[in-house]
Amino acid sequence: MSLKNEIPIIMQVVYFAGPYEMKVYMDFEKEQKFLVVKLATELRQITPLSPRWRTAIERRIQDVRHLTTYAVSRGARLQTGQFWDLSGTFLFTIYVMTALGFGAPVPQSTWGRSSALIYAIFAVPTHLYLMLNASLCLVINAETYLKKLRHKTRGQRPFSIERTTSHNSTESPNCSRNSEVMKTPNRSTIRRKIMHYLGVFVACRSVPLMVILYYIFGAAVFGLARGKTSLDIALFPLEFTTSGGLEHVNGHVRILYGCYVEGAMLLLSCGLAMLRCHSGAALTCMTEKYRLFESK
Repeated sequence: MSLKNEIPIIMQVVYFAGPYEMKVYMDFEKEQKFLVVKLATELRQITPLSPRWRTAIERRIQDVRHLTTYAVSRGARLQTGQFWDLSGTFLFTIYVMTALGFGAPVPQSTWGRSSALIYAIFAVPTHLYLMLNASLCLVINAETYLKKLRHKTRGQRPFSIERTTSHNSTESPNCSRNSEVMKTPNRSTIRRKIMHYLGVFVACRSVPLMVILYYIFGAAVFGLARGKTSLDIALFPLEFTTSGGLEHVNGHVRILYGCYVEGAMLLLSCGLAMLRCHSGAALTCMTEKYRLFESK
């Protein structure tokens, strides 16, 4: 299913879930005001400090509890904030598309849930297919590029020596000798170091290290940069859940976190692609036996 066909489904979630959330909240406030007026009217007709006074107050408290429970079950927000704005819906589609679902808000209207279900049926397998193929293409191209750089680095020193010897006829021996000693080893050493770091990070040869660094990067961006406490910084993904206060997070932060989740999925897909490309004999036998990786 193409993105052009998925966009109307996303817009249906925004169209149904957002107004429904606001309608339930307005109905909840209206019912609360009605109970307050009804309680005040009843207390005027009762003698103060009589047993009926206490009974009326306790009955209204129980009515408020039932009303609050019913409103929350329908998706009403008891505090300021909103789930189903444009940024919240974007983050919800990322949660559904990546099959995370951890702490994600759920549409309360029938049309909103139906649209989300239709979107998940097409988006989840499409996203997994695209991620696996994109990560495999990325890993193969990165390794091919690193091999070319490695061969170029190995073959550069003889080339530089030949170039310096060819220029010895026109230049003085001292100048050519100094340029060969000073420039060539330094450049080759720097390039070897660059190749070493690229081999570790770009080619995904150390996926656990990359995962740790990526999590630290997320903690710095979504926790430390926003002035959170040390515990909130360490557990920053919990803030982007319904029970962690997602309705109070700014819209641009929600969008950035959705992109961060996509990057995490791409990183895990690169690790899976590396496992497929460089698996040992035992792992290859196991994958063929249980058909874990189907390439045909």
